[in-house]
Amino acid sequence: MASIARIALARALRPAATARFTAARRTFATPANAGAPAGAQQSKGLAAEALAQKTGHAPTQPTVPKGKNKPSKIEKTPTSPAVYALYALLGITTVGLAYNVGCPYPDEEGVLDAQKHPDEGFLSGYIRRAQERYDATREKMAYPIWDKLLPDPLPAPYQQPYTLVINLDNTLIHSTWDKDHGWRVAKRPGAEYFLAYLFQHYEIVIFTTQTADTALRILEKLDPYQYAPYRLFKESTRYIDGKHVKDLSHLNRDLSKVIIMDSNPDAYALQPENAIAMKPWTGDPNDTELVAMIPFLETLALTEVEDVRGPLAKFRGKNIPVEFAKWEEELKEQMRLQWEEDQKSKKGKGFGIFRVGGGQQEQAPVPMFEVQRQQFQEHFKRTHKAVEEEAAENLKKQKELESKLKQMKISVWDIMTKGGPDPAALAALAESDAPAEEAPQEAAK
Repeated sequence: MASIARIALARALRPAATARFTAARRTFATPANAGAPAGAQQSKGLAAEALAQKTGHAPTQPTVPKGKNKPSKIEKTPTSPAVYALYALLGITTVGLAYNVGCPYPDEEGVLDAQKHPDEGFLSGYIRRAQERYDATREKMAYPIWDKLLPDPLPAPYQQPYTLVINLDNTLIHSTWDKDHGWRVAKRPGAEYFLAYLFQHYEIVIFTTQTADTALRILEKLDPYQYAPYRLFKESTRYIDGKHVKDLSHLNRDLSKVIIMDSNPDAYALQPENAIAMKPWTGDPNDTELVAMIPFLETLALTEVEDVRGPLAKFRGKNIPVEFAKWEEELKEQMRLQWEEDQKSKKGKGFGIFRVGGGQQEQAPVPMFEVQRQQFQEHFKRTHKAVEEEAAENLKKQKELESKLKQMKISVWDIMTKGGPDPAALAALAESDAPAEEAPQEAAK
């Protein structure tokens, strides 16, 4: 009977114990044991509770995990005094800058400004002065860093009377980029000859909108003999309406003797009357426009025109090489016809058997500019060849000297401890160079 009573009591208490266990399981549920296997009925109850919490229909707030999974409280770090000091410094600096931007002008400038605006209020005057200072700073930054971009011209005959300003990008070179090779620079056909030949007639200035660190490496290859002695870069331009403009008035040269050649019309927007508009060169290896410009530019220098802007205006908007060749042929024809008329008029004059103009030439004389052009071409061939030979000889000597210095094995430590190379070694090096220098002299003798 006792055992039967215990069994009946256990069956009666089983539902209550199960309910307490389920409640305890839900209370202490964590991500670690939430997925533990349980009965189908308990899993269904937990899933329903989780869904109710996500949809916002749960009667109670979700329980906070405990134990190792319990989230730690975020402690608020107090702000250090250094941060407050930094904030104060920034505030004082801002207020000081704001005051200086719109404060009254000093000394005589302030007196004149007050007389010019006698009825102006404090706030309106502050805003006006701040705007004036801002505009002045912006205008100053838009101008070249120097007022005179070139030094004062040398006295004659050490200074060429005309100045030729030529662009770099798409005029002398063309740059391309691709993912396989990166940046590559192509040199326009005849660019080196153009600079070398016109060096006889013009002071050549290469003016580019590139920065100096980029353009100088290109110019070392393009103009190794420095036929263009002056190079101007991006910082020498004016910045107008988002465009870099080359202001020729800052060149420190007479604008009646200045010509600019550029493929970008924005570059010469301030002095279009001094410009020769070039077609942008895009890498065509058969291009001849640059070399074809030489006769026109050379004739301007040989004829010593007072103002280059007159001839430039005559050929503006035209193909200068073609139109100038036509003009030159017409001039030669006019000179020939004039010479023939002079010859006919002279043949009929004379006294007896003696005639005026006896022994006259039978064909028209060559124009003077043609004679001068031939002379300059011959002179260029001689001088340019001599320059190339001298440069090659100097390069050879430089490489030999570098090779001998490497053989001496001089280190920075030797210079610091021993005071440099051995004088005897330097004397031997000088003696080894002496025969090479004396050989040309002996050959000349």
